[in-house]
Amino acid sequence: MPSHTLTSEREREDFVMGCAFFGSGGGGDPQVGLGLLRREADAGHPLRWTDLSEIPGDAWTTRISRTGTTAPPTPEMVEQQKRLGLGDPTVPDFQARAIEALARHIGHRISVIVPPELGASNTAAALAVGAATGLTVADADYVGRAIPEIANTIPVLHGRPIWPMAMVDRWGTTAILAAAAGPHVAERYVRHTAVAAFGFTGVAAFPYQARDMVQVVAPNTLTQCLRTGEAIREAAGQRVPVEAVAAAVDGRVLFTGVVQRSRGENRDGFFWGEHHLRGTGRDRDAEFRIWFKNENLISWLNNRPYVTAPDLLILVLAETARPLTNPEVREGQSVAVLGVRSPAPYRTPEGIDNLGPRHFGFDQEYVPLEALVDGKAP
Repeated sequence: MPSHTLTSEREREDFVMGCAFFGSGGGGDPQVGLGLLRREADAGHPLRWTDLSEIPGDAWTTRISRTGTTAPPTPEMVEQQKRLGLGDPTVPDFQARAIEALARHIGHRISVIVPPELGASNTAAALAVGAATGLTVADADYVGRAIPEIANTIPVLHGRPIWPMAMVDRWGTTAILAAAAGPHVAERYVRHTAVAAFGFTGVAAFPYQARDMVQVVAPNTLTQCLRTGEAIREAAGQRVPVEAVAAAVDGRVLFTGVVQRSRGENRDGFFWGEHHLRGTGRDRDAEFRIWFKNENLISWLNNRPYVTAPDLLILVLAETARPLTNPEVREGQSVAVLGVRSPAPYRTPEGIDNLGPRHFGFDQEYVPLEALVDGKAP
């Protein structure tokens, strides 16, 4: 895929919309992501991503993220923050600071940023940091969708170490995780820094040279987000927008209905909860339930197990097919649930172990989306 620069507000909006779609309910706030891109565009900084083929093999790269919960802070969190003397954040470039801290630790100049996942603010933030610092941003990410845990990434499936890691919060507190007993232990430590930082922290990790990085990423995904956002915008004028979007991404419309109940809570640095939907139209009298941990991960149709991660469950507004992040979901919304096949690395035994139902504590087997919906053998 060719490299690309976002040159208009419409392109920026399309890009964030596509990122939100593959965020599968997580991946951060679209308004935050769009705001970050606008800020850099207004400053005259090019919002550009670069094809993997154009990145020198000996360049040092890092994955950067805003790791933590997608939920707003609770009153208790705000009160505790005040007691610690932490007012408004004082370090707006905390992600760039994390890159600098990691570079000092490994003793190499880092020149390439790899987005952590696909999500409205998490991917946009990586692109914005690249624009602000002049670092190259790769047209790739480490998942091909959004995921709740750093350990749910493609390098882990290949047995690659994801440390050392540098963590910087919005007040400048800095920590280095030099090594860990395993990727899930590293995730635990990073998650606790996000809790300590009252929501999220900037993380720079996966310090690979580009020749190694290209072996363990999902390629061309920023271009994919832009094209998907364009498809969502164009579908809004069609008779059934959700069907048009599903066709554009080779997905399936799993359910249409109304949100009957939605509940979520901050827990251990994640946004946990469930959505309960009552069917309309072709799904009249049916029920659909989604469990999320930042992202939508497990579903039930009429109380029977249905589509699960690694495949994507994407909740969208029925009228426009605009994707909803989980904090945006409200009772009474008319919605549809779209299903999209997971990226190929997660269709392997290692990928299913890493991101399937049993990883999240559900005693059920992963069944591919197309087998459940189309009756096709996996």
